[in-house]
Amino acid sequence: MSEWPTVRFEELAAAEKSAFSKPYGSAITKEDYIPQGIPVVRGVNLSKGVFLDDEFVFISGEKADQIPGANLAPGDLVFTHRGTVGQISMIPRTPRYHRYVLSTSQVKARLDPKRSLPEFYYYWFSSPDGQHELLQNVSTVGVPGLGQPVATIKSLRVPSPPLTIQKSIAAALGALDDKIAVNERITLTALELSRSIYRNFSADASTSSELGNFVSLKYGKALREAERREGATPVYGCTGQVGWHDTPLTSGPTPVVGRKGANAGWVSWSPKPCWVIDTAFFVDINAKFISPEVAFLILETANLPALVGDSAVPGLNRDAAHKQLIKVLEPAAAAEVSERVRPLMTQATRVEQESRTLAALRDTLLPQLMSGKLRVRDAERIVEDAL
Repeated sequence: MSEWPTVRFEELAAAEKSAFSKPYGSAITKEDYIPQGIPVVRGVNLSKGVFLDDEFVFISGEKADQIPGANLAPGDLVFTHRGTVGQISMIPRTPRYHRYVLSTSQVKARLDPKRSLPEFYYYWFSSPDGQHELLQNVSTVGVPGLGQPVATIKSLRVPSPPLTIQKSIAAALGALDDKIAVNERITLTALELSRSIYRNFSADASTSSELGNFVSLKYGKALREAERREGATPVYGCTGQVGWHDTPLTSGPTPVVGRKGANAGWVSWSPKPCWVIDTAFFVDINAKFISPEVAFLILETANLPALVGDSAVPGLNRDAAHKQLIKVLEPAAAAEVSERVRPLMTQATRVEQESRTLAALRDTLLPQLMSGKLRVRDAERIVEDAL
């Protein structure tokens, strides 16, 4: 670690009762869930690091009042202590809801603003040093978890640099995350506009036909990470892009369809020739008037996840997918859809690629800053050049 002093994490706690806390026992059960109310923060909201302010279950305000120590406010840090241990996030400074409540698998840490900046400690616990400090306390018997989670989180050793340093580091890394968030919104907007264009044209289609008359799903080919060679060819699996290689399997842009696992039936997009591994399908186009972009939109609206079998390892049956009925666009309509959505999908691809570059830069700077090997001023210049 750097020359910064280290302290027990609880020394940075806000001067209030239950600054570090969690719901105990069966404080919240599925029977408490209601359609709307106070959102419950679960692992899904922490899984991407930056807080996902969506996909909540809800409890009543009365229930939330019964567990005041589990209530969350902007700037509170949230740790997963059971299951996916190592997850950490922070309630946004400008949240979607006025308050939140912890699930029983999370621990809250509310810090003293005179000594500590939550954004800095979010990044520190995301760094290799921070993850090591968290994970060295994990019990792997049964479901992975922290024994005595609140006491364990309190006892963690953390750096305590001057508040000015904390703010500078958080600002540099946060600028990259802010740009990535803007890019995500651009991507979502571009893709939703593309889907809207396709829906408008397909609504006028008067006939239906089997999906297999237009596209064929082709099996990907196994390519273990150790077998991948350095190159500029994206590698795709059932969850989207998973790496790089030097040789493509496809001859051009292609939709990629999850074949097995939790993302079976989910459709992603490769804008250039790629390698698709054996957890996914790529696409051959059977109808000459269908472009790869239109094929992507057809597959997205074909409701393929509904065909996934309910088994220990969910999977999409290719023959069943080929028999799925879809609306048939006339060639002229398909050409117009393609012409209108191509620039939108190109834009989405461009900002996604930029976000990957920015995320890689952030992940490179993070341990260097937290270890003191990189000066804040140098990091600020690097970030300014990147943005």
